[in-house]
Amino acid sequence: MSRHTFRGFLFGCIACIASIASLAQVAAPPAPERLVVHSNVLNEDREIWVRMPAAAQGKKESYAVLYMTDAGLNINEIGSIIDFLADTNFMPPLIVVAIANTDRVRDLTPSHAVVKHSDGTVEPVPTSGGAGKFLDFIQTELVPEIEKRYATHPYRIFAGHSLGGLFAIHALINRPELFNACIATSPSLWWDDFRTVHQAQEFFAKQKEFKKTLFFALGNEGGQMTEGFEQLQKTLSADLPKGFVVKSTRYKEEIHQSTELLGHYDGLRTIFTDWRAPLDPKTDLAIGGLEGVERHYRALSDRFGYRVSAEQEINSLGYALLGAKKIDEALAAFRRNVELYPQSANPYDSLADGFEAAGKPDLAVQNVEKAVEVAKQTGDRFLPDYGKHLERLVAAGKSEPGKDK
Repeated sequence: MSRHTFRGFLFGCIACIASIASLAQVAAPPAPERLVVHSNVLNEDREIWVRMPAAAQGKKESYAVLYMTDAGLNINEIGSIIDFLADTNFMPPLIVVAIANTDRVRDLTPSHAVVKHSDGTVEPVPTSGGAGKFLDFIQTELVPEIEKRYATHPYRIFAGHSLGGLFAIHALINRPELFNACIATSPSLWWDDFRTVHQAQEFFAKQKEFKKTLFFALGNEGGQMTEGFEQLQKTLSADLPKGFVVKSTRYKEEIHQSTELLGHYDGLRTIFTDWRAPLDPKTDLAIGGLEGVERHYRALSDRFGYRVSAEQEINSLGYALLGAKKIDEALAAFRRNVELYPQSANPYDSLADGFEAAGKPDLAVQNVEKAVEVAKQTGDRFLPDYGKHLERLVAAGKSEPGKDK
């Protein structure tokens, strides 16, 4: 490995990717909040950036948390991916917690080592080998602080790039209780003569069950980067522990600094595979109807260890049934959503659409009024939309006084 490449790994591995615009047209992407957490473990203050999901605006809910290294532009990059996928119901909204660097090499390398270059020279890395302490900081100081400040679900993801990817895999096999899933983009598995790969081989050989998810990816990097990646692929190619989900991808048109964007997207899709309820290809309706959707979300709740909200999926089912002219079934779906999520404004607004389609304008108005009331109480970002809906219904009622109610 050349000196230039090595220094790039150590100090320049944050992908400079512009943020993807949020699908929500009514609000800018949530600005991350800066925290300073003093670490007794590391004997220093650590700068932490926390980004709430766009969906959190106007909702009093808990969220799973994604922790990541190298706080910078990547917090908005991955945050926008999360918002996009959550808005299309491919995954739940997540809180993102990004850790700014102080001594990156110290924190992210699992062992004290030197770097051997291709010309035969050896470069000392005097502060290397502090990953164990950094994990202690995350486990005993950062996670408790985040869970004290924010409403969180007991499901944690870790994402890291380059040395951060190495650290992610190190964390998975050395503190398996800490994270439920890991995303490692362009992991520097060459570190210390592939020591982490060898530890992974020993670790997974002993596991009969391992209910975790690992996604790792590489760009067009060659040499020892490819060697470490392929060694880990081989280690995880057969006889996996029960419950362990693993996927790897090679992005041959991407460079080392650009694998994060695709890797984060694919990694999140891997972790939340089958999040959406399956559809009948003949009807485009959820298999099993309303009962099938609820059954699907009970299964997701069991899989992820917390109650997964079915609000968005039930809402989509209601509108699909309206489109299929199955008004009574649509109303049943919308009513069930109101019953399950009475503190959310959108189910009332959707039920109003159902009543409007059923020719019951008074009930439609009553439910939009309730949507507006709840939206005001919760600060719902879609309050202006509910207000316009109410104005339209009221205006329609005035222009058609003899319409059946």
